Amino acid sequence: VAAPVAPSPVPPHPGLAKRVKKSKQPPPVTKDLGRWKPTDDLLLINTVLQTNDLTSVHLGVKFSCRFNLREIQERWYALLYDPVISKLACQAMRQLHPEAIAAIQSKVLFSKAEEQLLTKVGS
Repeated sequence: VAAPVAPSPVPPHPGLAKRVKKSKQPPPVTKDLGRWKPTDDLLLINTVLQTNDLTSVHLGVKFSCRFNLREIQERWYALLYDPVISKLACQAMRQLHPEAIAAIQSKVLFSKAEEQLLTKVGS
């Protein structure tokens, strides 16, 4: 008894395959840029501007993901010097809700001068 042979699939039309491939590609603006969220970028920017120290940011800030010091440094430099990443990050941060921005600003670390001032305040 011979086993039934499945009909061979018909190859798709060459023009159709090209159209399908093009439609599956995401537009460059919405492509995934990694684990960094707009809230992380805003928190990184505000904290670095406050402390001027990426090591302090790494040790003292809780981001949405656990980033190592190298990842924080790379993201900071990308925000400063990579025009594509900087532009996309700024667009995403502008879309944040004002309450989310206020919550992020409340998480920013104190500067060294502020810490010294706080140590002088009695309990």
